[in-house]
Amino acid sequence: MTNRMKQKPLFHIFALLAALAVLIAIVAIGGTLAYFNVARIQRFFHAFDFVIGVVLFCFASFCIGYVVWLSRMVSRITKGIKDISSRKFRPLKESGLFSEIYGALNKMDMDIKDSDKLRDETERARREWITNITHDLKTPLSPIEGYAELLSDNEKIETQTAQEYGTIILKNAAHAEKLINDLKLTYQLASGAIPFNPQKIRISRFLKETVIDIVNDPVFTERDIQFDSAMPEMEIFFDAGLLCRAVQNLVVNALVHNEADTQVRISVTAKSSDTIGIHIRDNGKGISEAEQKRLFERYYRGTNTTERSEGSGLGLAIADRIIKLHGGSIAVTSKPDEGTEFIISLPVKI
Repeated sequence: MTNRMKQKPLFHIFALLAALAVLIAIVAIGGTLAYFNVARIQRFFHAFDFVIGVVLFCFASFCIGYVVWLSRMVSRITKGIKDISSRKFRPLKESGLFSEIYGALNKMDMDIKDSDKLRDETERARREWITNITHDLKTPLSPIEGYAELLSDNEKIETQTAQEYGTIILKNAAHAEKLINDLKLTYQLASGAIPFNPQKIRISRFLKETVIDIVNDPVFTERDIQFDSAMPEMEIFFDAGLLCRAVQNLVVNALVHNEADTQVRISVTAKSSDTIGIHIRDNGKGISEAEQKRLFERYYRGTNTTERSEGSGLGLAIADRIIKLHGGSIAVTSKPDEGTEFIISLPVKI
């Protein structure tokens, strides 16, 4: 006889016993229910209702308290935003559920204060610049008007004297025209309205011709200005008129802000296969670190000269914008009494 055949009677016995146990349980429960008091059932439901009521009350109280707390937090955030707009904000403690929002409000307030400070400084510099440029425009206009009156009032003026007066008038007219052109160019560069026509040009030859033009200016004929190139001739893309203006502004800045015996050296190097460097170095007074940070601001005039500059205060800002228009950059390194070096980095191809 196999094991399966032996196990079959045992299975039937266990099944019978299980059925008997279920029947006894049903009878017992039925008896219990038969003697269960209806009053007890009613008391049970009353207790259940009471518990449900307490739970609902607690839940409602929690919801009301949470809504009140949330409203206070939202009101605090709203007040913070209003205070920021009215510049009355006080930093909030960055803690709790809304710590990230408080942190964002604190940062926003700091950024706005920094922006306001920069705006005020720029506005103050702009007002000072307008005052200076107005004075600078009056400076050449006064001799123009004066010598023109002398020419018009004197019918028998000598030819040589008339020529001298005319030369003075032309010089001051050119100065006034330069100031106006600087102002016009600044806003053209800022608005992107200036024509930009880059062409492939030999950079060393271009810089040499630019330096020659500066040396041939009667104002700088006696100054020590030199050019050298330590690299083979290279053709790169740039706008000749604009780059000439930028280089001239930097060189003239080195000349007018230093003593007459200051040496100015212009050189060009290959910084990499796709970038060239134009170096303009002098051995003059140098520039302080504070001034270096503001050199390229549109309205800033340096303070490292005891004489009033005849420029517009826009020269370096114009140079910076022109170089950026070419996709390049200008860096400056300087130490007081040791000289200054401007380094123009230009891409070979724009």
